[in-house]
Amino acid sequence: MRVHVLGKQFVSGKSKKTGKDFAANVVDVCFQRNGVEGYATDRIWLDPKEYPLDSIVLDKDYNVDYDFRGYILGFTKM
Repeated sequence: MRVHVLGKQFVSGKSKKTGKDFAANVVDVCFQRNGVEGYATDRIWLDPKEYPLDSIVLDKDYNVDYDFRGYILGFTKM
């Protein structure tokens, strides 16, 4: 799926569910969706080890690949 990066941030903390520490790069994106006039938006949570924050470029298009359960398989610049 083609997305356009609008914003990015690093988040970390302790999970309320499991009590385990977590860290993620959260990317705000927009994309075309059937039935939506204009663009839809979403937040994509990425592993900071696989997708360092400084490698994600604002105002650029990326291709996002998901598996059948909705987990990220790839986030690559187009």
